[in-house]
Amino acid sequence: MHDIAQFLAQHPPFDTLDEATLEQVAGSAEIEFYAGGAAILESAEATSRFAYVIRRGAVELLVDGRLHDVLTEGEMFAFASLLQDAPLGFVARAAEDTLAYRFPEEAILPVLERPAAVRFVVRSLSRDVHLLTRAEEPAVPSAGGRRVSELMRAPALVCPPETGVQDAARRMAEAGASCVLVDLGERIGIVTDRDLRTRVVAEGAGADTPISDVMSAPAWTVTADRTGTEALLEMLDHGIRHLPVLGPGGALLGVLDDVDLMASERRAPFRLRAQIARGTDQAEVTAAAMRLPATVIAMHDGDVPAAAISRMMAGIHDTIVRRLIELAHDDLGAPPVPYTWLATGSYGRREPFPSSDIDSAMAWEGEGDDPDLRALLAALAERVNEGLTAAGYQVDPQGALAGRPLFTRSIGDWEQALAAWSRDPDQGRGLILMSVVMESDAVWGSTALAQRIGDAAVRAPGREQLATRLRAAALAERPPTGFFRDFVLHSTGERRGVLDIKRGGLLPIESLARWAGLAAGVGAASTSERLRAAAAAGTLGVDDVAALRDALVLMTELRMEHQVEQLRAGRAPDNLIAPKSLPPVTRTALKEAFRSVARVQRGIGVSLGLSAR
Repeated sequence: MHDIAQFLAQHPPFDTLDEATLEQVAGSAEIEFYAGGAAILESAEATSRFAYVIRRGAVELLVDGRLHDVLTEGEMFAFASLLQDAPLGFVARAAEDTLAYRFPEEAILPVLERPAAVRFVVRSLSRDVHLLTRAEEPAVPSAGGRRVSELMRAPALVCPPETGVQDAARRMAEAGASCVLVDLGERIGIVTDRDLRTRVVAEGAGADTPISDVMSAPAWTVTADRTGTEALLEMLDHGIRHLPVLGPGGALLGVLDDVDLMASERRAPFRLRAQIARGTDQAEVTAAAMRLPATVIAMHDGDVPAAAISRMMAGIHDTIVRRLIELAHDDLGAPPVPYTWLATGSYGRREPFPSSDIDSAMAWEGEGDDPDLRALLAALAERVNEGLTAAGYQVDPQGALAGRPLFTRSIGDWEQALAAWSRDPDQGRGLILMSVVMESDAVWGSTALAQRIGDAAVRAPGREQLATRLRAAALAERPPTGFFRDFVLHSTGERRGVLDIKRGGLLPIESLARWAGLAAGVGAASTSERLRAAAAAGTLGVDDVAALRDALVLMTELRMEHQVEQLRAGRAPDNLIAPKSLPPVTRTALKEAFRSVARVQRGIGVSLGLSAR
């Protein structure tokens, strides 16, 4: 085999070519040498007609004179410009003496447009270009993709639990630290500068008060190999701004705070959350919440992944609901028994988008019905739902809302209903109601009640009938087959002028994950977590799960980008994407994703002797 072909065969997207095609592509390569510091591509505004693969050396990509990325042996660049017929968006120069292969358009396009190359193309484009036609320069890499170990600015300040608060404050000032960690042996406590203000100064605690009296313990931690985006989500989920960082074996390496994440768009959710939590009445809460669209746009522009933006949106929603509940308690009085407020649907899965509506439910401790308690909870729920509507949220048009009789029950009533729905999913809208409850997350109150509801949904006797119905629903939700000019093609032969990215793209994957997750013993969870559990339990094959997860990422990013652009233009976000707005590479990636989902559906149908119509 030709030496160039042997090299290419070790790197994507060439590693899936047959030998004859590989030799043909290798024969088209032009060998280029660049001395260290030499320009390879000098104009960010130019459109490339070649793709480059590095054989030896390194290449720097620069945006506005700032380093964007460094590529090394086997990596390809400039192909996105060629695929999209769009400006490069960067300048390329040799970081050291570099040997590269240059491939002309007519030789490389057939390689990149094959279904087998879609994964390589999509993953590469996800960090460099947008999936829609809006052209932008690539963003300078932010902290989100870097490891936590790279983001810490200073070692942790650690004190024993008997240290006085005044001594701890002095040490923090000397070290320029915003928190002190408390050594509790096998656990870690934490005291922040905010704790000193609210738990010491405001409460009039003495200077010798041990820090163990004012600490939070155990502190939430993060491992050093997690990314900045993952750390951000941990902070948002738990309402904190500091994370002790642990290395191998649990060794304490340092502390990460939100400032370490640097970019202002990543700090915006913290500011918004604080403003909402400080709201003194419904008007202040809703006024703060109205800033959410701008925060979503800022995070998207900062290259925060779509799944992370969804998690942020879910966290902000939870903060709004909790504050509205607190205000309702002040006015109406707190219910006399423990209860929980559940976010259900996309918010329960932690996967909302700007267009998502609100689904919710309530459960209280006890058995049977209590009309007086139900009336109090209904009045409380009405206040919360009014506040959410005022904040710009759309409540579920089908009435799946806390406060409504179907969705407000004692825990005993919930368990009985879930058992009945499992045995007969067609009883009283059982399949729909079961699906809603299976996607729940506790926002307020007793997490134990929420866990009991989840356990009842997953472990109900006779749930095989429910699993059968969910599987049938998953096989019935068919994705499109592809595109013809500016139309979306469906398996029925129908042509439509828009792609419904929710119904045609994400819903089939979510339905498969819901069934496979239940079969694996998992109830309330995100779609990706259900797929992971299904692979571990063997409900779905590993290759099938990988295909579904790739399709999920692509369609999630596309849906978020589409809706962010609508928010930016001041329009109400929807799920309808015009095919003409999709560049060829995105169409190709979507077509392969549709095929992957349909292939999984057919495989399930064949294994069961069914037809995935």
